[in-house]
Amino acid sequence: MTSSHRFLPSVALLVAAAAWGSTVVVAKGAYESSMTPAHLLISRLTLTALCLLPAFLPHLRMKRETRVRGIILGLIFNTGLVLQMVGLEHTPPSLSGFITASYVVFTAILTPLIMKQPTPGRTWIAVSLTLVGIGILALGNDDGNVDFGFGAAITLLGAVLFALHIIFLGRWVEPETVQSLTLMQALTGAMGMLCFLPFADYQLPATWDLWWPVLYLGIFCGAVTLFLQSWAQSYVPATTSAVIMCSEPMWAAVFAIWAGMEELTWQVLTGGGLVVAALLLTAWPGRSASFLDALVEELRSRRAHRGS
Repeated sequence: MTSSHRFLPSVALLVAAAAWGSTVVVAKGAYESSMTPAHLLISRLTLTALCLLPAFLPHLRMKRETRVRGIILGLIFNTGLVLQMVGLEHTPPSLSGFITASYVVFTAILTPLIMKQPTPGRTWIAVSLTLVGIGILALGNDDGNVDFGFGAAITLLGAVLFALHIIFLGRWVEPETVQSLTLMQALTGAMGMLCFLPFADYQLPATWDLWWPVLYLGIFCGAVTLFLQSWAQSYVPATTSAVIMCSEPMWAAVFAIWAGMEELTWQVLTGGGLVVAALLLTAWPGRSASFLDALVEELRSRRAHRGS
């Protein structure tokens, strides 16, 4: 697929990022309504599988290789999701979004090692802009006093798993296997949660205040966005996907402000603007991208010349 035809897949990834940005706000609200992370994850992941199973039932028959890959992707993604949701119980929503977004750094670092391919120069520029943007956004959280405790640590570990998921999904997914891989990831998450069910003292949500977060997270942030990411990554490179989805903390801030959990500050405007700039730099086709690649290569050449 040519760069000009990556527009729709890039938009799909942006929608997924916005959905996941809203996830931390919705989940935090569910916790405040007496729902535990375990109960929310069991309900959410089971609902996601129930939505995708009838829709993709014909794709349940697949090659053994595709099934194994789907299970591996499901284990990586859903373990990362569990770590993020458990960490969210001990971490403010905005900070959780900022830490989770660090998967762009891990993706940029791990991709050349795993895929044995160079990372484009403009991607490193976009990664730098993203890191600066996230840093500025983090300064506005709790007056810059960040307690890197238990919640932040396991959220960071979840970010590493999300990076691995992006890399391997980009390596394995193809247009003809999107539905099968999406279904296997959802079924893996649901089966994992159902195995944990006897130990969680699980109860179905009893009120609408508890049901609507489950429906939103399970259907839209689960079934819909999981398919969107799988489909989009069959066309968009892994590191580019990571930078696009790294707009997640900006969306988390937007939804937190809308929900009255955060205030609109200069940190949100400046940091969010830099994240958007990184997104456009990475995803927008055209001569500017080629120019930046050439510029980075020229800088590398001059640095090597000086070193010699």
